[in-house]
Amino acid sequence: ETESVRYVFQPMESLYLLLVTNKSSNIMEDLETLRLLARLVPEFAPNLEEETVKDQAFEIMLAFDEVLAMGHRETINLTQVKTALEMESHEEKLHNMIRQSKINEAKEEAKKKASAIDQNKAQRAKAGLGGMGGMGSSMQSAFQEEERKPVRVFDAEGQPEAPPPQQKKAPPKGKGMQLGSKTKQSTDVLKALEAEDALMGMAAPATAPAAKADGPRKAAVSTEAVVLKVEEKVSVRLNKDGGVESLEVKGELKMLINDAEASFVKVQVQHSKNPAFQFKTHPNINRGMWADDAILCHRDQSKSFPVGTELGVLKWRLPPSTSSSLLPIAVSCWPSVSGSSATVNLEYESTSSLALSSLRVVVPCPSEASVSDVSEGDARYLARNETVEWRVELVDDSNRSGSIEFSADDVDADAFFPISVAFSASETLSGLSVATVLDARNDSPLQFAASTILEVEDYEIQ
Repeated sequence: ETESVRYVFQPMESLYLLLVTNKSSNIMEDLETLRLLARLVPEFAPNLEEETVKDQAFEIMLAFDEVLAMGHRETINLTQVKTALEMESHEEKLHNMIRQSKINEAKEEAKKKASAIDQNKAQRAKAGLGGMGGMGSSMQSAFQEEERKPVRVFDAEGQPEAPPPQQKKAPPKGKGMQLGSKTKQSTDVLKALEAEDALMGMAAPATAPAAKADGPRKAAVSTEAVVLKVEEKVSVRLNKDGGVESLEVKGELKMLINDAEASFVKVQVQHSKNPAFQFKTHPNINRGMWADDAILCHRDQSKSFPVGTELGVLKWRLPPSTSSSLLPIAVSCWPSVSGSSATVNLEYESTSSLALSSLRVVVPCPSEASVSDVSEGDARYLARNETVEWRVELVDDSNRSGSIEFSADDVDADAFFPISVAFSASETLSGLSVATVLDARNDSPLQFAASTILEVEDYEIQ
């Protein structure tokens, strides 16, 4: 409080809801108003995060406006606020019903007319077959003969004379399509033309088998009743001496329910229980079961999770730290300048048990570099980007350290910074993984698919 103003607030996860009043207001009424406003916010921002609140700011403002008018609280409850926001109107509903009725009537009328047209066509076709002999003798011109052939083609009973005209046209098309498959040389020519965007229509049949091959793999993933994704990202800042200036980790567990029968679900999670990591569950998750047993389930056991919508059920983070204990891999750069020439020794070292895939280290180099020694992976100078790129496909227990050496002329030592690093892994730094997925109603196991990935959001040495 100040001399004339009272600040009443309520914590909401990582946010605060603040109510500003004067000291002459009724504190009990202020608290009741604050509680009502606090119940409105999760209706629009369920996860209570700053970005979500910003995105839903307009709707939240309208809801608050229903509760407060000219600085005073209205006599209204949560249900009445929702009704006012939905703006239901009897006249609007009646108008929509009449409009939908007219649409349905128009559809029925269209179906009747289409049916009448089909019957008329069938009757005329039958009549045409009955008098075909007379018609054939009376029509002498070639144009009249061509007019008779389509009638035979579309007749319900069919005529043997109708297919030949279509078969006469088919062989030229077949020969045209065979030109691209007679010899390997012809195939190479077609591929070259395809690269020039000249035969995209002919290239489509060749790519069809690949599309069919991809189809079953995608379908296999979507058929699982429950799909869980563990995604973790790491941000690292190292100084030129190799010291850790900042190490931050963010992660999220996402769940997708594909089968309504599996929507009553509980997920058993395992993690390293490192106290440095901070976990936060979705508002609809039972926090008691998470805290006690690391189980993710709905806080109301009678309710189910949404079907067909990916939902983030758990988030965690490692606040920025200067500790190197969780650093997956350290990269150090040792430039040495002698006269107009510079020699750079680059080294990586991993003390983690994680297997790192697609390690990529990019070093700026304004002048052309010559790579002289590579102990692991492959390194080369990219003139277009003016960088030296070092790639190692896999870093595991067989190659926890590696180095390269390259030299360049007319380059200052500071020109080799900042260095960027990227990699991925199928395990996380938090050690979080999905153990089992059960039906919350009877504890029976459910079919599920789980994937885990660790990626670099930002890793620089500067």
